[in-house]
Order: sequence, then structure tokens, then C-alpha cells
Amino acid sequence: MSKKVPDDIAKEIKECVFQEADRVNYLARSRTDNGNFLAQLVAMAKVGGRLSQYMKKAEIRTYIKDAILNRYSKDKTQEERPDDLGRIILKEIGIQAHFEEEDAKSQITLFKSPSDSCFVVVVDGTVLKWETALRKALLYIASKPFSQNSNASIKVVLTLFARHQKVSPSDFRHLEKALSMCNARPYIYGEG
Repeated sequence: MSKKVPDDIAKEIKECVFQEADRVNYLARSRTDNGNFLAQLVAMAKVGGRLSQYMKKAEIRTYIKDAILNRYSKDKTQEERPDDLGRIILKEIGIQAHFEEEDAKSQITLFKSPSDSCFVVVVDGTVLKWETALRKALLYIASKPFSQNSNASIKVVLTLFARHQKVSPSDFRHLEKALSMCNARPYIYGEG
């Protein structure tokens, strides 16, 4: 029964889901609350009901979650993401650095200090999954030639989206302490 959702219908459904996600503050909710929200979307005539004309009931939930809500999360994160990474590097590490390269797919940006052999790797992530961002940074560094230079100093800044939730001072201190062991610093944005 699965057939392609027409573009105009898919767009209307996406807009409806985005409005509902904004209304309930989707990014700041718990996993359980978001699971209930997803079930409500499946049951809504304007969302699940319309999708049922093009796909099996079992596919509707997956479609809403993977094709719409994941896009919503990525779009909202990108909207909140700070633009001036050089300013963040100066604030967090205390050095002026200029842009070298970016891997947009991995959300990694490399900067270099013009005065010495200091490289700064900036990786996007979320507060909840900071370890994933750190892993990406470390694997990126290990794959690059500058990491083989014994004179190079390598620092990491994790730009972590808080998803409109407050990060407690004690959680932030623990995160800072853990990251300092890897020569990394957290920069948290988008708190509630």
C-alpha cells in the first residue's frame, strides 16, 4: 500500500507537525513526553490520518519521527547555533584563531592560531550527548596530519545545544572537569 506522499501534502503535514512541536516545546521535553506527543500526532486526522492514505499504519510513526521530527530538531538546532565561532574560541580558550576548514556533515570546524601551531577543533552537539561530540572531535583529530606534529597544540571546543533546558551549575562544572582531561571546553547555548 505504500506510495509516495505528494509533495504538497507532505509540506502541509510537515508544517502542521512543526507548529505542534513549537506549541509543546518539543525540544525541551522528556523522551517519554515526546513518545506520547508522537502517538498524538499519529492519531491526529491532519497528520496520521492523512498519512494513512499513503502508507501502512506501522510506517506512519516512523515517517513522522524520522522524516519530520528529526528535521525539526536539526532545523531548530541550526537556528540557535552561534554564528561567530571565533568569538567563542577567544572566550573559551583565550586565543585568536582563523578558519581553516569545515566538515558540515560531521559538524566539525577547524581553526588555527596565526601566531603559533595551535589548532582548535570545534564540534557541534547537544548537552545530553556531549560524549558523541567529543568522540567525533577525537576521531577527526586522529585522522588529520596536524595531529602528528609534536610541536602542535590541539584544543577542542564543544558547542553544545541545551535544547531549551536549564543546565545546572553542578552539571556544568562536572562537564567542564571531564572535558578538561581531554583538553576540551564546553560552550553551552540554547538554555531554557
